[in-house]
Amino acid sequence: MNRATITIDAKAVIGEAHDHLYGANLEHLGQAVYGGVWAEMLVDRKFAGNDYLYAAPSEGLTNVHPDIGVVVPWAAKNPDYEAARYVHDNSAYYTGRQSQRITIRRPDGQERGIRQGSLYLQAARDYDLRLVLKGEGQALTARLGDEIWRIDAVGGEWTTWRHRFTAAGQNPQGELSLTISEGSLWIGCASLMPSDNISGFRADVIEALRDWSPTQLRWPGGNFVSAYHWQQGIGDRDRRPAYLDPAWWQWESNDVGTDEFCEFCRLVGAEPVLTANMGNGTAEEAAAWVEYCNGDSDTTYGAMRAANGYSEPHEVRVWFVGNEQFGNWQVGHVDPETYARRYLEFAKAMRAVDDQLTLIGVGTPTNLYGHWNEVVLGLAGDEMDQYSVHYYSIRTEKFDQAPSPEDAYLPKMAAAYEVEGMLDATLAVMDQNSGEALPLAFDEWNTYVGAKPPDYIEDYNLADALYTGALMNDCLQRADRIKYSAIYHLTNVMGNYLIAPLYEWEAVFPGRGGGWAPVSTGDAPDAPAVIKMPATLVLELMTAHRGALAVGCEVKCGAFSSPGVGNMPAYDDVPLVSAAATLDADAKRLYLSVVNFAVDAPMRLELAGIDAADEADVYFVAGASPLATNSFDAPNTVAITRDEARADELTLPPHSFSLIVLRLD
Repeated sequence: MNRATITIDAKAVIGEAHDHLYGANLEHLGQAVYGGVWAEMLVDRKFAGNDYLYAAPSEGLTNVHPDIGVVVPWAAKNPDYEAARYVHDNSAYYTGRQSQRITIRRPDGQERGIRQGSLYLQAARDYDLRLVLKGEGQALTARLGDEIWRIDAVGGEWTTWRHRFTAAGQNPQGELSLTISEGSLWIGCASLMPSDNISGFRADVIEALRDWSPTQLRWPGGNFVSAYHWQQGIGDRDRRPAYLDPAWWQWESNDVGTDEFCEFCRLVGAEPVLTANMGNGTAEEAAAWVEYCNGDSDTTYGAMRAANGYSEPHEVRVWFVGNEQFGNWQVGHVDPETYARRYLEFAKAMRAVDDQLTLIGVGTPTNLYGHWNEVVLGLAGDEMDQYSVHYYSIRTEKFDQAPSPEDAYLPKMAAAYEVEGMLDATLAVMDQNSGEALPLAFDEWNTYVGAKPPDYIEDYNLADALYTGALMNDCLQRADRIKYSAIYHLTNVMGNYLIAPLYEWEAVFPGRGGGWAPVSTGDAPDAPAVIKMPATLVLELMTAHRGALAVGCEVKCGAFSSPGVGNMPAYDDVPLVSAAATLDADAKRLYLSVVNFAVDAPMRLELAGIDAADEADVYFVAGASPLATNSFDAPNTVAITRDEARADELTLPPHSFSLIVLRLD
């Protein structure tokens, strides 16, 4: 058995353990929002994307695709090239610049139209269908699974139609079809949601997220924000234009905009945090967004918000001004001098609308990317309230072959040790180049091993949970300077939560104005469900059991060695135990978060420096090995367990995270 001593000095206050330390990111990427938190079941519901031209890889006289003219992943229903014609119509449309047209060329008594499959229908569950149509007076038949709804006559003006279906049985490969037998029909947009959605969000996702209730959520990116124009994402959702996002080359429906995001935050108990578009946006656009969120209903943009159904301000007080503008992968990539100048323009405009904002500038780890921090802080640091840093550990995601879980678990556990050094080095550079001790916002972090486009699903396991616990301890040990922390990412994309069913993707003419499209859920999709990855359990515990003050916490223990992998070096001196303490002075409670990195042995803890009651509550996140994880088939392989233990007889399981609640005498 290994042994460690943790000495706690409850009178040595490091700083406030700020509420903003326990947050996450939510970016429009992969299946994070659409097919994730949002309840919409249809893909490309506004028919904005591309169609297939050829049945073979290249053009030929006999290679016409049977679904030509039908926007992917929709397909033709009962196709016949001579009898029916399909057109992505760019002259007659309801939203954006395109609709789906079906024209019966040769009426033969058969119904033809379009369909979308991979809709997991659950027995006896209700589903709401909404269609925006115009036609030539003909009938339309809508089929969802085995259920049928018939519209007798579709007139010549755009009209919204609604119907509720009840699924008769379980159907993992359900299909929606829309068919006619004569004339031309235009479909402006379509929507299918489970009827139990909560303000458009999946009820099971809301329920799972409430177990954690991240204290804040940063949105809408990330890289995505650098080409995001917020006014396209407000008002009538069916009227909002869909577009191809140039950051990730995926189709954005604009169904989840500012109001929906703020409502989502209310539902899960998180504070909304926004990032201003400094990629191809303007200071005026950012200032207008501030007024839309925070202005009274008698202001120009506050009145716009009220007209959209939100009379009370959203009260968004924390704003990131740009995102990774130093990176050549970013829309609006600039040099540090230009960023500093633009930051000052944005800050002036945004503060003129609301002088109570917390504005966070874009920084880099240490002083990378052409001495970015040195230049930016020297020119604009005095006008910043906090300074952002992003850091992803290991970084093998671009390797042809990612390291195996067996080769990666030790580096994952050692990665927080590297992060600790990065944070200290970054703070030192900040102090050398800013006039005061500027707080740090560590707003994107995680391990990054095998996640690849377009879905960026990462195989997280217990080793990642231990990394998460140690990294959060690093932040608490620097609570005098680190005021904000957010794991990347909340759902599916490098996600704390995995949400089924998951899509299979296809690149549809990416070189000719196309991009990634989710085309199916495969032959054997998982039923709709939400599972928590192991790191989520650590964040649940640290968020639920915490004090307002971070206090002195010193660890004496042995060390372990880790091989180098990816961009992370080898280490032979990583402490076997990571710990941090927070204090609730009024309740006389001390909360101790402890990671035991020892793979094969339990850790006996000796606590020093405090007088505590004999009995302590101990919450564990542990598993059979560091490779243990959760899946849709086994969602609780790694779970939170609770025990009571004597404060002087604390023993932690191997490779585990523990949250110890001590009652002080």
